[in-house]
Amino acid sequence: MNKNLLFSVLFFMTCALSAQEVAKMGREDVLNAFKQYNPAALQKASLNQQYGDLLYKVSLAYSAPKTEENEVELIALVKNFDNSIILQSIKEEYESARTLQLVSGADLNALEEKTQEKLLKLVKDIYKNTLDVKEIQIDRYKQDLKAAKKNKNLSSEQKNTLSQEIEKRIKQVKKEINVLKKNRKQKIQDSARVYFVDIKTAYEAKQEKTLQAKPQVKSNPQKTAAQ
Repeated sequence: MNKNLLFSVLFFMTCALSAQEVAKMGREDVLNAFKQYNPAALQKASLNQQYGDLLYKVSLAYSAPKTEENEVELIALVKNFDNSIILQSIKEEYESARTLQLVSGADLNALEEKTQEKLLKLVKDIYKNTLDVKEIQIDRYKQDLKAAKKNKNLSSEQKNTLSQEIEKRIKQVKKEINVLKKNRKQKIQDSARVYFVDIKTAYEAKQEKTLQAKPQVKSNPQKTAAQ
């Protein structure tokens, strides 16, 4: 599974692509995407102020050129909004537990197994959402196909050319779905393992940086001699 299908909340909030000479998507597009593809998140936002503030900040920060690729990516981001929050939570819980483990000497293996179990459950849901987005993409293409065939401003030749191009795109997405479904269990396990390695590596790098930043205590030669 393509790891890029999952974006952390922090990345999502700072997502801003370079300006291009095309229409831009922004706050209204994000909110409309939530209404259509993840209305439960909007309902939760109305009941939970902290969650609502985060969703608002995400919608306010988002900016991207209005392209077909970015529209599909936005759907994926919206459907995985909660998963992004969960991933950040798993990361923070692991870091806190690792810090406590260094002091208490708790079983590190148990912590790592628990973290990997959480990530496996998370990736399963991301995988499901990925397939859902692909199906949504096919539905969008089918609507485009119907519109192309009914477009009175196009000649028969133009309609055929456009229809063939859209059918080709549908075929490509179906191929991508088949690839995703092949060896799905192994792909999910591999993705969960990659996320765990990233979390673990990031924590260890942070700890190493903290240790290097600590000032070195120099011994006093005179005091040592007196002792």
